[in-house]
Amino acid sequence: MSTKEFKAPVTKRKQKEEEDFPRGGASGLTHSNNSLFSEPGKASKADGSSEPAKKKRKQPKKPNSTTNFENTFDKKKLNVEILSFKRLTEGTKVLGCISGIERGRDGDLEELVVSLPNNLTGYVTITEISDELLESETLPSLKDLFYVGQWVQCVIVGLQQGASGGSAASGSDKHRRKILLSLKPFIVNAGVKSIDIASAVLIAGAVESVEDRGYIVSLGMQGMKGFLKNSEAKMYQRIKNNDKPLVVGQVLAFSVLSVEENKKTVQLSVDSMKTSKAVLGDKYTFSEIGSIMPGNIIDAHITEIQDVGVLVKFMGHFDATIDYFHTSEGIIASRKQLEEAFKVNDTVRARILYIDLASTPTRIGLSNAKHVMGLTQPNTTKTDLGSKVFPGKAVPVGQIFETITVKRIDSNHGLLCEIDGTEIPGYVHISRVADERIAKITEHGKYKVDSTHRGVVLGYDPVDGLFQLSLQPSIIDQPFLRVDDVEIGSVIKGTVTKRTEKGVIVRLAKNISGFVPLIHCVENTMTTSTKKHLEEKFKDGKIVKCRVLSTDPAENRIILTCKESLINSKLPIITSLENVIPGTLSDGVILKTNAHGCIVTFYNNVKAFAHISELQEAHVANLNVFQPGQVKTCRVLEADAAEGKMKISFKKSAEIDLGSVAVGSLHKGKIVAIKKDLIHIALKPSETKAVLPVAHLSDHLGEQADRIYSSLKEGHVLTDLVVISKDEERGSVHVSKKPSLVLAAKEKKFITSRSDLKEGHVYPAWVRQVAAFGVFVDFGNGIDALAFRHNLSDVSDAVYVRNQSVLAKVARIDPTDGRTEVTLKPSEVGTAETIQYQGEFLSAYFKQLERLAKMSESAVSVGTTTMVEVKAIESDRWVVSYGANKGQVSLDQVKGVKGKVGQKIVGKVLDVDFEKAQVDFTLKDSLITAEEAKAAKAGKTSAADVAKTLSSLAALQKSQEAVDTVVELVKDDYIVLSIPSLDNMIAFAATKSYNNRKDRFMSYKVGEKIKAVVVHAPKSQGKGQTAERVILSIDQTNVSTRNVPAKENKKSNGPSIDKFEDVKVGMIVTGRVAVVHNVDLGVHIGGKVFGRAHVTDIADTFAPAETLLKGFKKGQVVKCYVINVDTSNKKIDLSLRPSRLTPENHAAVHDPEVKGFSDLVEGGILQGFVSNVADKGLFIALNHKLSGRVKIAEMSDDYLKDWKSHFTVGQLVKAKIVNVNETRNQIELTLKASQIDPSIKAIQTLADFAKGQKVKGTIKAVKDIGVFIKIDNSVVSGLCHISEISENHVPDVSKLYAVGDPVKAMILDIDMEKKRISFGLKSSYFEEGDAEEDEDEESDAEESDAEMEGASDEDDDIVMGEGDSEDDEDEDEDDEEVENIFAGHAMDDSDEDEVASETEAKDDEDEDSDVEMTEAKPLAVSSGFNWDGKDDADEDTKSNHSDSESDSDDEPTKKKKAKKQAVVVTDESADLETQAPQVSSDYERLLLGSPNSSYLWINYMAFQLQLSEISKAREIGQRALKTISFREEQEKMNVWVALMNLENTFGSADTLEEVFKNAVQTCEPKKVYLQLVKIYERSNKIDLATELYNTMTKKFGQSSKVWTGFGHFQLHHGNLEAGRELLQRSLKSLPKRKHIKTISKFAQLEFKYGEPERGRTIFEGVMSNYPKRIDLWSVYIDMEIRNGEQDAVRRLFARVVSLKLSSKKMKFFFKKWLAYEKDHGDEEHIDEVKRRALAYVESLSA
Repeated sequence: MSTKEFKAPVTKRKQKEEEDFPRGGASGLTHSNNSLFSEPGKASKADGSSEPAKKKRKQPKKPNSTTNFENTFDKKKLNVEILSFKRLTEGTKVLGCISGIERGRDGDLEELVVSLPNNLTGYVTITEISDELLESETLPSLKDLFYVGQWVQCVIVGLQQGASGGSAASGSDKHRRKILLSLKPFIVNAGVKSIDIASAVLIAGAVESVEDRGYIVSLGMQGMKGFLKNSEAKMYQRIKNNDKPLVVGQVLAFSVLSVEENKKTVQLSVDSMKTSKAVLGDKYTFSEIGSIMPGNIIDAHITEIQDVGVLVKFMGHFDATIDYFHTSEGIIASRKQLEEAFKVNDTVRARILYIDLASTPTRIGLSNAKHVMGLTQPNTTKTDLGSKVFPGKAVPVGQIFETITVKRIDSNHGLLCEIDGTEIPGYVHISRVADERIAKITEHGKYKVDSTHRGVVLGYDPVDGLFQLSLQPSIIDQPFLRVDDVEIGSVIKGTVTKRTEKGVIVRLAKNISGFVPLIHCVENTMTTSTKKHLEEKFKDGKIVKCRVLSTDPAENRIILTCKESLINSKLPIITSLENVIPGTLSDGVILKTNAHGCIVTFYNNVKAFAHISELQEAHVANLNVFQPGQVKTCRVLEADAAEGKMKISFKKSAEIDLGSVAVGSLHKGKIVAIKKDLIHIALKPSETKAVLPVAHLSDHLGEQADRIYSSLKEGHVLTDLVVISKDEERGSVHVSKKPSLVLAAKEKKFITSRSDLKEGHVYPAWVRQVAAFGVFVDFGNGIDALAFRHNLSDVSDAVYVRNQSVLAKVARIDPTDGRTEVTLKPSEVGTAETIQYQGEFLSAYFKQLERLAKMSESAVSVGTTTMVEVKAIESDRWVVSYGANKGQVSLDQVKGVKGKVGQKIVGKVLDVDFEKAQVDFTLKDSLITAEEAKAAKAGKTSAADVAKTLSSLAALQKSQEAVDTVVELVKDDYIVLSIPSLDNMIAFAATKSYNNRKDRFMSYKVGEKIKAVVVHAPKSQGKGQTAERVILSIDQTNVSTRNVPAKENKKSNGPSIDKFEDVKVGMIVTGRVAVVHNVDLGVHIGGKVFGRAHVTDIADTFAPAETLLKGFKKGQVVKCYVINVDTSNKKIDLSLRPSRLTPENHAAVHDPEVKGFSDLVEGGILQGFVSNVADKGLFIALNHKLSGRVKIAEMSDDYLKDWKSHFTVGQLVKAKIVNVNETRNQIELTLKASQIDPSIKAIQTLADFAKGQKVKGTIKAVKDIGVFIKIDNSVVSGLCHISEISENHVPDVSKLYAVGDPVKAMILDIDMEKKRISFGLKSSYFEEGDAEEDEDEESDAEESDAEMEGASDEDDDIVMGEGDSEDDEDEDEDDEEVENIFAGHAMDDSDEDEVASETEAKDDEDEDSDVEMTEAKPLAVSSGFNWDGKDDADEDTKSNHSDSESDSDDEPTKKKKAKKQAVVVTDESADLETQAPQVSSDYERLLLGSPNSSYLWINYMAFQLQLSEISKAREIGQRALKTISFREEQEKMNVWVALMNLENTFGSADTLEEVFKNAVQTCEPKKVYLQLVKIYERSNKIDLATELYNTMTKKFGQSSKVWTGFGHFQLHHGNLEAGRELLQRSLKSLPKRKHIKTISKFAQLEFKYGEPERGRTIFEGVMSNYPKRIDLWSVYIDMEIRNGEQDAVRRLFARVVSLKLSSKKMKFFFKKWLAYEKDHGDEEHIDEVKRRALAYVESLSA
């Protein structure tokens, strides 16, 4: 496209310039000259013109000793003036800011509303954007090209004259003054000379075309184009352009980076950091005044101070003004303030706002305001510092301020004011000061300086940084100022202004009108007779009552109704399909009818369909009775927001009378629909429609209820549905399937009225709401009660969740209002009255498992006796097999049996758990009769004949007589018992109760005798898990551990631990995991006694702490060895090492235990775990109490710039002992590889090099004088001078080399005294062989990196290459064998494509590194407070924020003291525990020293939670966010995560959402979203997690981590199809470069959670397209190895080694194959691998 020319206006001023200063004879003038023109007369002569000038310029005075800045062009004095419409001229160039994007009033096309200086506003139509935009096939939306707050350079191309009233006058366009603007570059840049385009110039341009490496930009100048690199556009696209590329025709303000030598191409940038800070240099000057462009920053000298601003001169000869609106001092109230802020001859930096060439003298306006200088917007309040909220949105139009203080009076213009409550000042135009007209504002009248007034915001001016205000009472008192203020559904009054054929126009406010459609003017349908009455009903000027149906701010449209039935309706209104509840009644208007029914419209244009069958109770014979305009009360049947559909009924109730479904009655029903968390059911036989919430499927919420829900299908028939409530008006019924409520209904004890409640009695109920002060429970039929906090639990850590089944004891009923108080304390509700419910609690649990279990016909049943074979003997159990199945025997059940692997023994089934595929056996003779043993040995699987005992059980159940039982097994939710008096029959009892789901209500031990009551006796025997189980209820008052023989008890479970004094060193105790930290386990070992197992005491072979600890879950039973008891600090250290628990039978100890200093020898090599990353180094934990220090200098052989990022708490490291000082308690370590392994060469220093040596290095810096090179594997760097780079002259070094380029150099000189080295890069310094060797080694390095890429991944569960399971010795052995085969063969690795593709893969892996965060663990309330942070509240914090506060840079005094103190190597947290804060003041004192420590703040919150002070915990969290420095982003993030955990556990959905929204505004959004979804997952809120994941895929659709995380979540929870669909969806959103990574991740997920065959298929598809990606081959092989099909693994290896790969890669795969065969194959397969490798090497040599 040819560039158009636009002639800038030629003014008298410009003509005068051309006469006085002809182009040919002018010398280069700069503002550094003291005298600008010495002999102007001579300059005129040089013109060569024969015609003398009409008027000669006077000779200037001789210059003084000081610079004299005076007006050098115009005799007419330049004054500071405030711009107004009258002073504007066409052709003026202006810097504006977009304040709105709206539809033009002249048509449907959009236009930009641009704020201009001094409270002026201009408009840009879409035709004035750029010619390139108009040439596109379709016009895009301006909202896709521009954003509110964007600064643009524009030109005034038209001034539409109108009625008087100034810029604030209102009315239609034809009655208003309007400023028409253009953004077209050829108009904006008209008059600009190409010689004036230089670095830092701000210039307007339009994208002309999109290229591979960037964008070609049209500047509107002949012979000159701009080029914008992708790298320079990246930031703008991501932040300002909705992460979309620029489009052709898009206009932006560009900053010039450089001008090419040909002067035809300009390098540009739109990076806001560059455009906002670009300053024209001291030597720069515009060649002529027409080249001055708005937006550029210049340095100006102040020449004069006037009343409304200052005069300045810039570049030596351009005069300009700065008015008082645009100073950096904020509000300027008087000239005195101006004189204090500015001094004559001072230099001030300012941005050009406008230039008017047509005026005389030429007016140039500048701005020194901070927001203009930064091209941003000021903050609304001090607390908004750094906020990105546009002030116009932060303070909306219509907001009223009670205190507005006048600070300056412009008698002819208006008032400058200060607004109480915001930092941004306001301006009141003179036409907005009062309702009556004011010609001039006096200084001593009502509006004098410092007077205060009430006002309303009319708008915001982003250029001046002012709010536009009105003090007019008529405006302030208006109900609405804009359409946005009108609320849908509100009833308002208006004045009729006009009647039309389509309806009536009603004025609602001064500038706002609404429209009443004809159909809404009358009550019913429109007829000929009703039309006649419209004129009388809607007379002009008559006030009418209306109700708002809908609003459209973009179109400035309001639709009203005058139907009395709608105006007076009390029913809820429907404005959206979101959150519409089936059964809701609402009034709607029939829009039209068809053969199938009626279409009804509601508020906000919501439409619904009423089928003909739902129009009335009787059959509809004639649809004519339903006419458009009729108001109908509608009942919502169903609503689908996603599809935008809603079905309604005109029937006010269900077809069947709800009298047939009484509350408390039992029914069966058929599932007709399953939507979200509701199951829609048709009750039989009445066909009444009912709703069953998912939470009412079971008394056991969480996973079990979710599994039941997922098993349901439409058409299934459900039985035992109890009606819990019904609504006659809405025709809705709610049912429940909770076994406790069903039992109450069967026993006729279901509560149907409040009179049924009796004080002192216990009733089943469910939690309706959890509040801070207590729990509301619902008994049914809307009858509720409240349990205050003190009545929730016998202990202080009770946890209740919504819809949880409970037993509630009525404590008090208020006789006046019937309010009921209940207690939920387990001790209060566990009476004989509820013993049946207690039994049902576990009985229903097993019955529901029975329905969900995938049963096997050959499955054994509880009590079955069979032969089992011992497969393995472990430290805590025996693994046995029976037939093709496996089982286990705990050590408590092998008493008297000496077994060995392979031995066959008679076993009896104690428990069958098909869900976990686990069967528990007993081998005890006391539980197996001789007949059962004989039958088992004969090869028969026998079951005890319980027929004889069934009658005894039934009698015991009826009499409720307690029987003696013995504990045989302890499970998470129940215990297995034997009943000696009934032939040792196996029975079960719950260990938790309705009101205590968190922990067991007591601690059980195998062998103890317990009194129990039979609550469920099976009527017949069954098989497998379908066999009914005997259910007992424990009488807790008669539990006796004294009946357990002491020796037996000690041998089976260890000694009973009730208090701290019971624990002794050397004891083996059984405990339960209480909490899992980053580097240790908290173990509950009995009573109130807790111990700690450090990560060094978990296993005999170390692995990363995360790997060692991830196998432990809260509540898991573990056996521990007591290694230390600290009586003074009440601390117990435990060990789980097999070498401690079973010293006579354990595997080799790979990492010996460090028991003390005696085990440490200087020079010794050992492994440890990072316990603290401090400012001065690392601390490595060697055991539970000893730590060694690694100084920064000892961390690596190489220099680590950001060394902290290389280490994390819990990381496993190998170290060498440098020094041991037991007296000073110091251990010094080194992590240098050269120190640990002598075979590794140490980092070289300057002394290791010689002159003339050829070395490899990397370019570290590129300068004008040459390049700086750092030698690889060394700390040496030096300069290669520009003269030594090439044989030829190098004009620009940056074009040859860039930072990071690898080079080979020769050392030219070494100066040991000055520690300097010089290099040469000339080709003459190197021989041809050097270059070839260099290429080979570089290729090797790249291939090695690529191999490593395939062996790592951020997901520990999904491997991306080889694991670390092989011993180092085995790996060395494999390497040696393959090395011998490949010996003598030179490696060929020149596959550039492969390297490129693998590098691409690496880039993809790094994509989401910023969101790699530790999981956000929930705040704990039950556990005791540990000062070392080892509680749930700090699990995630500790990993990110160890004890580094002690080394804070903010405390120099502490650092000085630290230099004098000895290094402490013992566990620092131990000291903290002894000084743990006891009261709030302790925390406050600590926080004074470390205000930025999220660790302290979160522990303070946890402390309050332990006291049940939830509101205080919230307040502390909010305090933390305000106190922590804004620079500490991670610290703030930690607090936000803690607050989200708090609200998730103790708050409501609303409070959690509020915290989440605030966190998103202040933190990286993706991090916050990922943390919240993890919180939902851990708290088993699957639906919320799913919903949030769906939101994340839309919001962060280009993040592979989000998609794969969602896929992992779906597949992990068994939603295979949903997870698979995500893969296809993700590929549509993700960039192509991330496709392979994502596909590979989903394939791995299929191997782990789905179908391996499907994962195999996906991998095959990928490998067919990328056959040389060895990282993908490696992952594929690892997945097959993990799957365990050896033939498939071998076939895959054979395929890979048959590919045409480089020898380096082939060697890698042969090593991997050989290692696999050594682990899983035999000698034959090992030899086959070696044979193939040898054949391959021979083929290369052939």
